[in-house]
Amino acid sequence: MNIQINQLGYTPGMTKTAVLRGALGSEMTVVNAAGETVLTLPVTGERTAIWDDEVAVVDFSALTAPGVYTLRCGEEASHPFPVAERPYDECLNALVDMFYYQRCGGEVDSRAGVHAHPACHTGLARVYGTEEFVEVSGGWHDAGDYGRYIVPAAKAVADLLLAWQWNPAAFDHPGLTSLLPEVRWELEWMLKMQRDDGAVYHKVSCAVFCGMIMPEEEREELIVSPVSTTATGDFAASMAMASRFYADADPAFAERMKQAAIRAYDYLKDAEPALFRNPEGIHTGGYGDRSDADERLWAAVELAITCGDEKYYNAAVRAMAETDRAFAPLGWGDMRGYAAVEGMQLPGELGEICRQWVVNAARKLLERVNAYGITMTERLPWGSNMNISNDGMIFYQAWKLTGEERFRIAAEKQLHYLLGVNPVGYCYVSCYGAQPMLHPHHRPSVATGVCVPGMLSGGAASGMMDPAAKEYLQGQSAGKSFVDDYRSYSTNEICVYWNSPMVALLAGLMGE
Repeated sequence: MNIQINQLGYTPGMTKTAVLRGALGSEMTVVNAAGETVLTLPVTGERTAIWDDEVAVVDFSALTAPGVYTLRCGEEASHPFPVAERPYDECLNALVDMFYYQRCGGEVDSRAGVHAHPACHTGLARVYGTEEFVEVSGGWHDAGDYGRYIVPAAKAVADLLLAWQWNPAAFDHPGLTSLLPEVRWELEWMLKMQRDDGAVYHKVSCAVFCGMIMPEEEREELIVSPVSTTATGDFAASMAMASRFYADADPAFAERMKQAAIRAYDYLKDAEPALFRNPEGIHTGGYGDRSDADERLWAAVELAITCGDEKYYNAAVRAMAETDRAFAPLGWGDMRGYAAVEGMQLPGELGEICRQWVVNAARKLLERVNAYGITMTERLPWGSNMNISNDGMIFYQAWKLTGEERFRIAAEKQLHYLLGVNPVGYCYVSCYGAQPMLHPHHRPSVATGVCVPGMLSGGAASGMMDPAAKEYLQGQSAGKSFVDDYRSYSTNEICVYWNSPMVALLAGLMGE
């Protein structure tokens, strides 16, 4: 397919651009479902060389009438797509339902169809290197494997709470999933991972990844890996943040999270950095880090907002003074963006610093966008689609702060890329779009032979990091380094913290 469009469609007022690959012709037409041409546009301007293609970008935003359309240029045609007021409701529902499918420690019932399963991983877990056993059931399986990890959990929780904050109505629409009860499932598990002294264990998993089996079939010993200061900082921040969202509906639960956040922060005050590396014999996801300064900053910001206490505000001021604010990353390995986005709520100079930080970060990101509208060209890392969603969140916030349309357009283009405007022509959300991802590196999908819907693929990754990538992608450019094959964990795994920023981006854009 050489005319790339958002396969789920567009709202009437949305900026609409198609990417045309190759010399297709000098004119593009928009054809309705009856075969009538409703719009004719010239294909003008210089073509751009990117990822072994010559591409042209054509803007068809003049198309605003609801309906189903196809773009045509020369002998080529796009997939049909709708223009509608709410084209993303079903996709948003599926993206949120994914978290239910990922539940651990409880029954996933018949609403999951063939993926229903009894409670899994319910036994006590041994604390690594000891004969102590703790009860840490619950939460979400992190990714295509069955480990549960505090650091990415905190990111996923923060993204989903921001989605609710930006547009709660998106989750009140008939048929859409209730978001806050699902997030609570993760929060309840996270609370179990805190020690009495306030420190937080980094993760719980078996010693090695299991085969492609259903979660209840993994029966090896569960092991709780040692405390890390990154996990403890992320825990403090996400608990402080979450306590505000549950204060009205369940004050006792909110207070429990607030106190847990304070204990974690108090532990951090006197703790030397303890950056996680897998201990001997543990071979599941590491989520290691090079610094815990960003986690400490985020924790101080969230506690300053939640507690209104001068000591947390002053701690955030001191941490902010030592922070590089060139960018505002939202990845699990760098939480500065959450400190910036959340810190905008704070009074005084600190709030203004955070607002300016977000806007400046968005401006710098805009300097890097390519013909597909995303900020990565030469190298796409493992989980590139998370980065694209994260960038969309920053663009969205910059737009809300400034009203500058260029930021809104940039945020929309991140969404369009994920839903089909990309060089491989996939809708990267499983089971959605005309050409969906269907073969993820995801144990339940492989075990049942049926793909769970609503999972965001990690997307193109240029490092050739798994056997399937090495088999199929040798010589491919960065943007085309994707294979829809369950063996390709580096290009086609799924993660809760890849779904979560897309939920936030989509919810925000749906509210406008």
